[in-house]
Amino acid sequence: MKMHKKAVNRLQNLALVLLTLSALTLLTQLPLFSEGWNSRMKALFSDTPVNSITDETGDLSSIMPSVHLVSTSNSEYGRHSQIGMDAASPALVNVLPLFRDALGSAVDGTSANDRSFRTALDSPGLFLSLTTPLPGNVIAFWLGSETAPDLDILSMALTTGDDDDSATLYLCDPNGAVHRYDTALSSTAIYDCVSAFSPNGGSFAFETGHSQLAPYTVLISQTPAYMDVYAGIPSGYSAYNLLTALDFNAHTNSRYFETGGTEVVQESPRTLRISPDGSVAYSGDKFVDSPLYHVSTTAEASSAKEALQASMHLASVLTGGTNASPLRLHSISATDTGWEIGFRYQVQGLPVLLPNNTLALTVTISDGVITSFTYYCRSFVSSETPSTLLPPSMAAAIAAQHPRSGLSICYIDNGEDLLSARWLAD
Repeated sequence: MKMHKKAVNRLQNLALVLLTLSALTLLTQLPLFSEGWNSRMKALFSDTPVNSITDETGDLSSIMPSVHLVSTSNSEYGRHSQIGMDAASPALVNVLPLFRDALGSAVDGTSANDRSFRTALDSPGLFLSLTTPLPGNVIAFWLGSETAPDLDILSMALTTGDDDDSATLYLCDPNGAVHRYDTALSSTAIYDCVSAFSPNGGSFAFETGHSQLAPYTVLISQTPAYMDVYAGIPSGYSAYNLLTALDFNAHTNSRYFETGGTEVVQESPRTLRISPDGSVAYSGDKFVDSPLYHVSTTAEASSAKEALQASMHLASVLTGGTNASPLRLHSISATDTGWEIGFRYQVQGLPVLLPNNTLALTVTISDGVITSFTYYCRSFVSSETPSTLLPPSMAAAIAAQHPRSGLSICYIDNGEDLLSARWLAD
């Protein structure tokens, strides 16, 4: 009888253990605990502040803005150009590694004038125009190069030039200066890549009748097909989801509403403001406990790469927690105490412009910690209705009335429910 009671007790204890483990497992799957629980568990068993960033967001490709591509050639049929291409575009699969290898082996940087650069562009080569200028070290992070030029880059080109054995790298900064570098990249690799692109009438502004445009503006010959997009605040935008994603107590009583409906949540030393129009503002200081906001392992300074990775992780948390559209890098600049990093939305490879040139996400990093950010939560979904665009030649003629402007296509989010792609002289 005693043996039977012992066996029953053991079975009961085992059942209780299994039920407890099952309950804990289910509990950690709840939105309230998923982010904060995992972060705190990592913090408990880590010797250093949890960065939670490097492994998840080491690849910057997912936040890089789209680029415009020109395959240059001395073919009588002209060049090949495409616009609004992201890093996942099949056309860039063989192009980006060439720029990585060229940048990694670049030596003997010198200044080049427009005349020599344009002559170089007449030989078989590749030209990439960024949709926003970025520092050279950010471009190096993106491409995976160990070498980073100390300048901002607006466009870059690989040409076969005068030397048949190796390619030449050109980097153009936002002020119009052109920088030339010798590389160890074989010209044969450039020829092989260029041969995959059939001429489609693409061109640069300087070689057309639209000479008033910025000279290296990429022009296309055919009207591209873009769809209208539905715009709005995503269904997942709520105080609960934001508080959970941002490692706040979602059930805190330290909250109140301002006139106009903005909800203010205070969790010292942090404050979060959530507005009905999709605007979110965060402020804190370097003493915040949550690992989500810690950038640098030194707790005093952060490198550009650490700042990018931390901001990229925050962007992922914000968009993932609300079902908003993904963000793309727009700018990064150093400050006296850290970094200022900006993001904007991008749809179908085209940037989405917000009123008053507002960015979708601006992150401020001070002393190795994210101390503030502003975020505009939006969702953009393609419709089945094509956008109506002017022919490229007509758009270029109109844009040329504004000297030194560029020409691109974008979406402008002015608060309407349906947005159409449109030409922009910028």
